[in-house]
Amino acid sequence: MPDLRRDLARVRWLGGSTCAGKTSIAQLLAAEHGLRLYACDDAFDDHRRRARPDRHAGFRRLMDLSAAELALRPMDQQVEDLTAFYRDQMDMIVEDLLALSANGPVLAEGTGLLPELVAPLLTARRRAVWLIATPELRRRLYPQRSPWLQEMLAGMEEPGEVFDRWMARDDEMARQRAGQAAALGLAVVAVDGKLSIAETADTVARGLGLRNEA
Repeated sequence: MPDLRRDLARVRWLGGSTCAGKTSIAQLLAAEHGLRLYACDDAFDDHRRRARPDRHAGFRRLMDLSAAELALRPMDQQVEDLTAFYRDQMDMIVEDLLALSANGPVLAEGTGLLPELVAPLLTARRRAVWLIATPELRRRLYPQRSPWLQEMLAGMEEPGEVFDRWMARDDEMARQRAGQAAALGLAVVAVDGKLSIAETADTVARGLGLRNEA
């Protein structure tokens, strides 16, 4: 029987909420520390092809939905469906990381990394960090970082209501991730936009055991 904790010992994990700077920070740290970067979002098309009805029902339920179709669902339903989606995707993420980490250290990054699923895979606490943007920062940055959002909302009858529901969904998912990570004794870094990407990356590097504590 495989020992996933042993086999994934060279993987570090960077999860968190939307608009927290995960991708930029992961790219910086991967380049600085010679890590192979694995972005969960980039693997979506491959996972879509691999998803099996008997193992990944939650993933398959959403994989063909457009952002607009997802946004029209009630907020609680969005949270439930996305959580099931990410749970199923984790199965395929682990398969990918087992192959990648056999050839060297890896930094896995993605919104879908759930603390409760990552924790059993860790050899030490200083191998995972969750970046959580404040609701205010998320509402300020989301329209800037996601131009497709404005196009999507333009076709809605109640664009303001849909946007508020979308943000409320992300607020709840961020709250759940922060709560899970804290309960498991894992590092949570709040991001309010006052620090630069480089400054936040330094905090994350220490949380991941890539640098010594000051």
